[in-house]
Amino acid sequence: MRPTEADLTAPPLAQVFTYPARMKFLAVLADDPNESFSATELVDHAGTAPSTWTAHRDDLLELELVKTVETDGSHPEYTLATTTHARLLQRLSDELDDVIHELKDPISDAIDGFSQ
Repeated sequence: MRPTEADLTAPPLAQVFTYPARMKFLAVLADDPNESFSATELVDHAGTAPSTWTAHRDDLLELELVKTVETDGSHPEYTLATTTHARLLQRLSDELDDVIHELKDPISDAIDGFSQ
């Protein structure tokens, strides 16, 4: 899915939130910002088709949210960029993880209390 020319002039984060697949790829990268992933690993963790990564890869690189890591292998790997927008996404991901963890605790506590 190629964005329209107008999409490419929108702020980088707006271009991420518009496409669920981009959110999935960036969530994988934000969860392990010091790690790099092959395209295969990235689509496996994101739960998408390889063609979906191919459709969004160049835009994510151009937006400087993802960067290519050269490896000894024949294929590049990808990691979260160190740009302001990419780090903002990482912080947002961390905050959301904290909120989800807090929400799970009362539910699991309630279930545990009910089952006893």
